[in-house]
Amino acid sequence: MEEEDDFKSLFFTECDELLADLQEHLDTLADGGGSAETVNAAFRAVHSVKGGAAAFGFNDLISFAHAFETVMDRCRSGELELSADVSALLLRASVRRGPAGLHGW
Repeated sequence: MEEEDDFKSLFFTECDELLADLQEHLDTLADGGGSAETVNAAFRAVHSVKGGAAAFGFNDLISFAHAFETVMDRCRSGELELSADVSALLLRASVRRGPAGLHGW
């Protein structure tokens, strides 16, 4: 059990780093900067969180990340314009809940 706790702790640390990266990419996009690579990097951050969440059976986080990925994928493909409204929505959705970040999942 202790080993699993160690892995979970590592997962949460990595999530904090990935969410910080995601925030930076989304801030850049919301400011009208960035490129297709910025959108791809934001997508990869969410995808990595989802993959780690799957390893621990965090189903709510997996579902949320999948929905987030779907919006990001539509932006990547050009199907959905990354407008100011979409950027604002993604920023709100990416905010870590509470002082413990993802630890509440």
